[in-house]
Amino acid sequence: MKLWRCDVCNHVFEGDTPPEKCPVCNVGPEHFVEEIPKEHNPGSNMKTATRMMSYGLYVICSRKEDKMNGQVANAAFQVTTNPTTIAISVHQENLTKECIDDCGYFTLNVLGTDNMKLVRRFGFRSGREFDKFKNMNYELTDNQVPYLKDAAGWLECRIIPDKTVNIGTHTIFVADVLDGDGSKDAEAMTYAYYRKNK
Repeated sequence: MKLWRCDVCNHVFEGDTPPEKCPVCNVGPEHFVEEIPKEHNPGSNMKTATRMMSYGLYVICSRKEDKMNGQVANAAFQVTTNPTTIAISVHQENLTKECIDDCGYFTLNVLGTDNMKLVRRFGFRSGREFDKFKNMNYELTDNQVPYLKDAAGWLECRIIPDKTVNIGTHTIFVADVLDGDGSKDAEAMTYAYYRKNK
């Protein structure tokens, strides 16, 4: 059995061949590289250290005209408190990136440890292939962006255009937080928790 690492989000998959889609960032098999055993890879200690970094797990949602989409992501963090801004990183090829570019808004849905079904729903297939929101428990913000009612919490965000950065495979969006709700008594899911319990 081989180990395959996603060169986008560092997710490691075990199998004879790489997966059709990364369950975390949704990129295709061309983004997976075979992991070289530690004794043959001097940089493996560095990779192990990066995997020890603590990330939350989120669903980023947006819309393009009548099409809504969402994706699982672990690259999100608060930048400032006053005003409240956050940053997210989205792969250039993802439908969610097209949606954010089109409408200028997104929601960041914070996943709890009881939200594994949302990870599977929004992380394993592309929104180009099926409607991820069909039969889902969601509502729309005042700016008509969907948020997931079953998530641990959510934030509605408006991108700051002159703070958007293209970094090759990904785009970093910095955004003002407009609204949100974090009132549920829920434990936030980390990427480490997901890896251990998937």
